[in-house]
Amino acid sequence: MTKAFTTSMIGMLVEEGLLSFSTQLQEIFPEFQRQDAQANITLEDLMSHRTGLAPMDNLWFSSFNEILVDRSQAIPILSYAPVAGPLRASFNYNNIAYEVLGQVLEKVTGLSYLDLLHQRIIDPLRLNRTFYAGEPLDENTAKSYAALVDGSFHELPPWGYGDNLFIGAGGAVRSSVNDLLFLYKALMDAANSQVWTATATNPFKQAPALFEGKIGVGSTSLREYSYASGWIRAQLPAMVHLFADYWPPVLLEGGESRLMIHHQGYIMGNAGIVSLFPETSTAIVVLGNSAGLTDAMRLFGQVLVETTFGNKFNTTTYTNLAREARDYFVQYVEDRNKELIANKTAQESTNPLLAYVGKYHNSIGSFFIEIKLNGGKLQASFLGADVDTYDLQPYQTNSFFWILDFDESAKRARLPWFPAEYFVLKFGCQSEPSWWQFGKETDMRCLTWKHEFTVPGEGEIFRKESGNHKVAGFSQHSGSQGPVDL
Repeated sequence: MTKAFTTSMIGMLVEEGLLSFSTQLQEIFPEFQRQDAQANITLEDLMSHRTGLAPMDNLWFSSFNEILVDRSQAIPILSYAPVAGPLRASFNYNNIAYEVLGQVLEKVTGLSYLDLLHQRIIDPLRLNRTFYAGEPLDENTAKSYAALVDGSFHELPPWGYGDNLFIGAGGAVRSSVNDLLFLYKALMDAANSQVWTATATNPFKQAPALFEGKIGVGSTSLREYSYASGWIRAQLPAMVHLFADYWPPVLLEGGESRLMIHHQGYIMGNAGIVSLFPETSTAIVVLGNSAGLTDAMRLFGQVLVETTFGNKFNTTTYTNLAREARDYFVQYVEDRNKELIANKTAQESTNPLLAYVGKYHNSIGSFFIEIKLNGGKLQASFLGADVDTYDLQPYQTNSFFWILDFDESAKRARLPWFPAEYFVLKFGCQSEPSWWQFGKETDMRCLTWKHEFTVPGEGEIFRKESGNHKVAGFSQHSGSQGPVDL
């Protein structure tokens, strides 16, 4: 829910004339360079996830809640990310867009995000349990846990902790229910007062504009269901299903029409949901220190909304759905691993193992996969980090895979439901024929990894020579579709 803090500070700078919602990113960062329509993305596009750019979450999301990518890579990644949909006509949730918005705030004001957060929000509202990224953890900070298949819990390192943290402006604010209720009351007061006048007695500015829907997110009825700026906007009764892998119950079914401004956050060891009802100045906040085995925050949040407004609902529907979602998530991982094993056709590598060893870089040099030989077996080490090193097994011709069950993923603080293609590294690319060749040959100096599922193709190509990027990029073959939600 950090994103609402970020957009609120953007709104303050817009009010002061330092920015406009229509300011193009390249006006602030000329190094942001693209040769397509996305070259024209604005701050509003970034805030509403309508850039059409693939999220590229798996280039920064590492095991054990570590973030290994440097903040300096945000603009280059946004510059080279493939297009997943048309600009301003498709919703593609993008955490890196919010890292960039944080950098916009810093460049325009000359202050760090941490200092801005204190100066603009925490100190004026006198919040005493709201912190950012590298600020010290105290004894009153909840620990993070992962739920295992048998219902037990495994403690995880804290999420979003560290100085100069990549993606911080998209998900590294820590807070309490009390602080958040006070903050959201001030935000709703600002929004309600600014509908009629620009004068408000609290720091929030441009609140009605930030609450305004910017792009649809797939309503199942004629009622509005859209993404605003760091917020989701839903006219109830409605099915609030964004980011769900199932159909939740219709919220406030049979009740009177109400506008709900809400958002949720989900990362291993941390989960939460907030629902605001500006017309009655009602705020409902649910925070948890485990993602659990099911979509507990969403379902419990809906139950609280139903109860708060005295709406009749079937409790059995919610408990049954929670159990079904739990069983589905666990079964999905088991079925995916069975699929990987069933499609394994190679018992030994096609070439000697040393042929695959080396560092393979993406086209901008921001990410690499190191293939190592350890004890006679290959290992894949993402960004060369021990926390993200996996033993590889032969899969098919010139390809290898690794495998994680549900509990192994949970203990690593990894989201467990990636499809099978994610776990396969394919070595070799088709090189262009030269004057002495009659056909294409396989170039073993590259590998392909399918880590982004919002774009078609077999995946991104990584080349062994970091200085040669002629082939690096995304392959353009048919593939499947399919964001880390902070």
